[in-house]
Amino acid sequence: MQRALNEKAKDKRKSHVLKCAEQIIQEKGLENLSIASVAKKANLAVGTIYLYFPNKEDIIAHLAIKSRKVLLQEFQASTVHLEDSLEKIRGILLAYLDFCKKYTFYYELVSFYESGLGLEESKELLEASKKLTAFTANIIREGKEQGTIRREINEKEFAFLLWGTAVGIAQLIHVKPTLLSAELEKDNDHFYFSYINLIIKSLSY
Repeated sequence: MQRALNEKAKDKRKSHVLKCAEQIIQEKGLENLSIASVAKKANLAVGTIYLYFPNKEDIIAHLAIKSRKVLLQEFQASTVHLEDSLEKIRGILLAYLDFCKKYTFYYELVSFYESGLGLEESKELLEASKKLTAFTANIIREGKEQGTIRREINEKEFAFLLWGTAVGIAQLIHVKPTLLSAELEKDNDHFYFSYINLIIKSLSY
């Protein structure tokens, strides 16, 4: 019983530390995150933080796992009432656009890890990524069985292509919004919708 209470207390403190780290990043940016700044924000000793996280990269990794879990939830919510697989693909791409707008902090964490920057992904972080890829691949597999998606498409490969291009388009919109809208003479949402239509056409017969 006591052990269970201790574990519960540890989990609660760990969640508190992560919440404080999240606040620091939102207020001051990733570059200002440190074990010392987290300790100060959490009102804990630096040594206490090290009991839960060996370095700041591990803190960022835990937040990135959370961001990918939130994204998967958004994907699931966007497709749960849809039957047609092509509409499900459209749904998850629209969900990703909404995710980028609604959860700016989580979107930046996803992009941070997708850009590499020499960081190693933990086993748990990789598993969170695999679930996103598997979710998309399963939709494509369903579409092939329904006859709405071309049978020669490799669902796993296309899932990676979809993820890579969606992240890239979102980053382009995020980094060069004014240039895009000026050059294309359309708002950035419509640019993203054009991307979605291209994806749907590439899957369709």
